[in-house]
Amino acid sequence: MMPFWSSESRAQKIINNVVAYRGFQTYQLSLSEFMERWIPGLERDGLAVGINWSGVHATGYDMTPDNVRKRIINVRDHPGSTSGS
Repeated sequence: MMPFWSSESRAQKIINNVVAYRGFQTYQLSLSEFMERWIPGLERDGLAVGINWSGVHATGYDMTPDNVRKRIINVRDHPGSTSGS
């Protein structure tokens, strides 16, 4: 599992409040870098994507890289759509 957050402030909250992440630093990725480099790499390595984990135990949504790719493409191609498909 590899976690990613939609904003630096969300990631920083986890770093500040979850012992397992103390000492980590945020790193901002462009969407193109995420889609072209990270998603294929996560697929190749057999890792899932943790999306916007939060709370004292850093929990949240976990998805396959392919599912994340499809959702991003759907949102990009259909702005304003609230459909999860």
